Amino acid sequence: MASAKEIPPGGEGKIKATLRTGARGGKTSKTITVTTNDPDQRTIQLKLEAEVQVALALEPYLINFGRIKKGETPLRYVTVIGDDKDSAKIISAEAKEKSLKVELNPKGFENNKDNRIKISVLPDMKVGQFRDVIAVTTDHKANKNMNISVFGEVVGDIVVTPRSFSFGFFERGKAPEKIVTLKANPPATFKLLKVESTTPDVTVENVTVKESAEYQIKARVKENFDKDYLRGNIVITTDNKEQPKIEIMYFGRVQKAAGTTTPAQQGSAAPPMTPVPPPQ
Repeated sequence: MASAKEIPPGGEGKIKATLRTGARGGKTSKTITVTTNDPDQRTIQLKLEAEVQVALALEPYLINFGRIKKGETPLRYVTVIGDDKDSAKIISAEAKEKSLKVELNPKGFENNKDNRIKISVLPDMKVGQFRDVIAVTTDHKANKNMNISVFGEVVGDIVVTPRSFSFGFFERGKAPEKIVTLKANPPATFKLLKVESTTPDVTVENVTVKESAEYQIKARVKENFDKDYLRGNIVITTDNKEQPKIEIMYFGRVQKAAGTTTPAQQGSAAPPMTPVPPPQ
């Protein structure tokens, strides 16, 4: 932030910069660009450097369990780091969605005194993608509340790839196509009974790669699609008791020619392009 919008010739000004460190420590640097009307020096680069000392933090604060088979209970440990790690106490650690088992040990796990949080996936976790946040409370004067983001996917008898997809930005009159693959997780087998799209703007075709073992779903936008964006689900019905119905979200947007406006620009908001894992 500059002390004044304009500084007269021969005058002085100040620039105030604030560094948001978050939970990360170590060396960091940022560059500030100052624009002037001096013909010989239109821009000036100011480089700021700092050594961030961590008082208390959790490592890792983002955990990806990846794909795990139903019934498995993989473990992850969270380590306490920082200058105050030995004096600070973790009071509680709880999963907000109650989908994970979280344990505390002030003496540490696996002979490591800093591994004070153990996280495991519950054996009865439902098939599909999961996401949760573990809220951690400490007695530290500055870092009383911290979060750990956890996500992954429990794989059942049917492995679906991808779980959601985007047609991206496509030209009007073109018909972009995407393929979804469903594979049996041995020794399981399954059959597709029905495949539907929740919007008529997208057609779906079922292709058998290997009977009872692997199928492909071809999703295609109709050439006469006349809207600006689309969003919907592919709904798949199977004979599998564990996964009788599978939903895959899709979305996309028409690429506008230069100089044209969209309904969103005229005041009607278009839906965001951020994928959200569909329930299964």
